[in-house]
Amino acid sequence: MIIQAKKLDSGTIQCKYETNLECSNCGMNVDAEEYESGTCSDCGATWNGKQHTKIHVTSIPLAGKVS
Repeated sequence: MIIQAKKLDSGTIQCKYETNLECSNCGMNVDAEEYESGTCSDCGATWNGKQHTKIHVTSIPLAGKVS
């Protein structure tokens, strides 16, 4: 799942991020069908999810800053 960056009403910028759910037994990504059943179609075991999050960070120059 990928969540795009956005600016909140408070002015805070929420960075873009991705989350991946994978089977803790075989390490393969869990799809929607496997998520519903609770069983990994790759190894046949209960997938006991492991989640990874990747955050995309960009820098924003300071206003009025001259280098």
